[in-house]
Amino acid sequence: MRFILTFVFLCLFTLSSFAGDEYKIEFEVQNYEYDTLVIGVFYGDRQLVKDSLFRESNGKFVFKGEEKLDAGVYMMLVQPDNKFIQFMVPEDDQKFKLKVDANDLQKLEFKGSRDNEVFSRYLSFITEQNKRLKELSKERDLKKEKDEDVTLIEKELDDLDESVLSYLDSIVAENPEAISSLVLKSNFNIDIPDFEGTDDEVSMARYIYYKNHYFDHIALDNDASLRTPFLHKKVDYFINKLTPQHPDSIIESIDRVLEGVKPAEDTHMFYVSYFLNAYAKSKIVGMDAVYVHMVDKYYKTGLADWVDQETLLKIVDRSEKIKPVLIGKIAPDVTLYREDGIPVNIHDIQSEYLVLMFWAPDCGHCKKTTPFVVDFYDNYKEKGVELIAICTKHQKKYPSCWEAVKEKDMVRFLNLGDQYHKSRFKLKYNVTTTPKIFILDRNKEIIMKNIGGEQLETIMDEIIELDKKRKSQG
Repeated sequence: MRFILTFVFLCLFTLSSFAGDEYKIEFEVQNYEYDTLVIGVFYGDRQLVKDSLFRESNGKFVFKGEEKLDAGVYMMLVQPDNKFIQFMVPEDDQKFKLKVDANDLQKLEFKGSRDNEVFSRYLSFITEQNKRLKELSKERDLKKEKDEDVTLIEKELDDLDESVLSYLDSIVAENPEAISSLVLKSNFNIDIPDFEGTDDEVSMARYIYYKNHYFDHIALDNDASLRTPFLHKKVDYFINKLTPQHPDSIIESIDRVLEGVKPAEDTHMFYVSYFLNAYAKSKIVGMDAVYVHMVDKYYKTGLADWVDQETLLKIVDRSEKIKPVLIGKIAPDVTLYREDGIPVNIHDIQSEYLVLMFWAPDCGHCKKTTPFVVDFYDNYKEKGVELIAICTKHQKKYPSCWEAVKEKDMVRFLNLGDQYHKSRFKLKYNVTTTPKIFILDRNKEIIMKNIGGEQLETIMDEIIELDKKRKSQG
């Protein structure tokens, strides 16, 4: 795909050439009838309001302060529809002027920003190249319709592409420390070498190389990257698109990102918190393993030293409750009781697969899911599947379990409970809501959990088929 067309960039930025410990950015907004401007800043996956400016007596707006701004990409928003322009604030040059027409935000002038002048020339260059690109593309399409040769046009398009890349390279080379260069470099392509082998082998080799070099042009170790439009998009794509969606693979990719941003304290803090919260809320089965990993590696070890003690204890406590029932773990062995008081150990049940359903008689979702579970058992009991329904009621409400078992026609499979919760099964299986379903293999390893009764047949078919393939492959 043509670089000019794929180069997505928010194109109004500036750098300042004035030194000083304070910042002062003056905005002159022509054809603007309102008395306020909002200044925002990018921050990871968010845009935060930094300040609200009021028109001064000279008609201008001034964004100033006694302490330096954090370097990054900022925004100036105009009323009434919050259209905006973006400008860059580097670490050391935070004094400049900006003149803009509210009726045409592309009409921008900066004073006191040498780097921005360079960048503005680049934008002008891109604009001209895009005009030529459209002309050539139109001419090529017309020739194709007539089955005419387009070799020369394709050559000119390639040359056009090369000229843009060359110009971009020169800007970055001449301004290596500029934030504009930091942003421009994020759009550099990864040059993948040629590989030999079968189509599948070449495809895999290209993927591995691309993934390994994905952040080559991204300044992960620079906190200014956190305050840009590109970093979070890059990280999100790396984790959710480029990485196989399996907990172990995601954990490996997250650790790579966090190692890369470690020198940048703000960025490291942001993404340690971001990943913890993202996987704490994940509804995807098995992703709680990522949450546990984050707690074990970054929170329990003191690396997340910005978290207060009370919050830390809650985070760790949640992780410790989840950890024993992660997919891949051996399910806790507990002793529960039949209606007649006969004890049953979960691990004593011998079957190819064992389904555990924790439920309650007064649970609305349980009432909806139980018919599916009953039908599932009837259809799969001859396929090596055993099912245990575990009622979560205790004390005086315990008898309601057995009444509901008969009402719901659950007598066909094993029903257990624990009137005085001596086994502490709710804690050991982290049963905080019902229904909660686990699927165990013959070794009592948890192979699936937290699924609905209506999903049981589909998921069990997949499990059985996968096991057959594994056995056939030795």
